[in-house]
Parts: sequence; C-alpha cells; structure tokens
Amino acid sequence: MAVSVLFRVWRRPFLVLCCAFFIVACESMPKPMRNLGKTDVDFVMDVHVKEQKELLMELTRKMYVRNPDQLKKLDDMTIEDRMLQMFGRHDDIELPSLVFEELGGKTGIEAILLSFDESFQGDRVFAAMVGLTEMLRRSYNHQQEFFILDSLDEQALYNSARNIEVFVWRLYQRKNSQDELFLLTNHVTDGEFDTSFDRIFAKMTMIQDMMALIVADKTNRSITKVAQGVAQFVFLPIP
Repeated sequence: MAVSVLFRVWRRPFLVLCCAFFIVACESMPKPMRNLGKTDVDFVMDVHVKEQKELLMELTRKMYVRNPDQLKKLDDMTIEDRMLQMFGRHDDIELPSLVFEELGGKTGIEAILLSFDESFQGDRVFAAMVGLTEMLRRSYNHQQEFFILDSLDEQALYNSARNIEVFVWRLYQRKNSQDELFLLTNHVTDGEFDTSFDRIFAKMTMIQDMMALIVADKTNRSITKVAQGVAQFVFLPIP
C-alpha cells in the first residue's frame, strides 16, 4: 500500500520531468522528429509566429523605402544591414537581441515612443520597428517554435494586438512642431491611394487576436478586453 501511494504521489512530477527532457531534446532533433513533441495547436502557433515575422520584415522594408532619409542618418547603413540587426539570418536558431546603444538601450514600447519623440535625432524607422518587433516577441515569450509544454499568455497577445492599433494611430496622427508626420506610410501615387501599409497592419493585428483566442481556448482562461477611444490611445503592458 505504501509503495502504491508513493507511486501516485511521484507519478505526475515524474511524467512532467520526462516530458520536459523530451521537449528539450526535440529542439536539437531534425524537424520530422521534433514534430513528435507538438500538438495541433503548437503547429498552428508556429505558423502564426512565422507569418508575423514575415510581415514585420515586409513592413520594415516598406518603412525604409517610404522614409529613405532615416536610413541616411548613419553612414553606409543599408536596409539589409538593418534587417540583419533585427531579424538575424534565415537559418539562425536564436533571435538577435533588440537592445541597441544608438537607441539608448530602449526597446519594446519605449523604443516605439522614442520614434515619436521630437528630440530624438536618430533613425526613427529603426526605433519604431525595433520596438514593435520586441513587443511582439515578448508576447510569444521570445520563441519561434512551440511544443507540448509551452504556454503563452492570452492577455499579452490581446494587449499586443491593441498596441499595434495604437502604433498605427500614432503613425497616422502624430506630427512634429513643423506639422509634419514623424514617419510616412500610405500615400497617393499617380492618383491612386496606396493602402498597402493598412493591409499589413490589419494582418498583424488579426494574427495577434487569433493567437489570443487560440491560447484562451486551450487554457480555458478569459481575456480582459479594453475599450479604447482615440483620446485613450495608450500602449498596454505586455504581462
């Protein structure tokens, strides 16, 4: 009887420990073998995170094309250099750190705010994209791939979706003392209005909202939703 009781007490921690070792081992396995440590939800999360990264890269390129003066603030800097700093190489396992001396060590929401600070003389596109990218990475626990024991915070995902909307509003509304937008986005070309930025932002927001719903359903937890008017457009914390 004593042996039976001890087995029941230790069985769950033992199984959890075994699963943890299995997941760690999965990360160094070839992809077909790693997939054994995934649920259907994990596969869905992997796809969403990959798509979000592609959208961030596309947005970064477009922002620099639309604001070429920002890239010129550093000698010999190219779009590819900036992309490498933020996203690393395609085959990199680890994500690059998004803390940079030229931004005063600010990242996440603080870096986004820096891009709209009139006293800031640096590359505003870099500050904005470093901040946006880091904010979204935090909502994913800085992970690029997910396994059985991994868990995300549905509130962080929801808040990050709202923060994208706040970021977009600031892009379109915030101006300097010369009544000029800090960063340019949508514009009219040959009489046609370019809304490609809007489409990217809409996709990014949709991905975060979808991830929040998936995680909330998986964990059986609820999301605290926030009602915001334009006058209340402030960035929400990422738990």
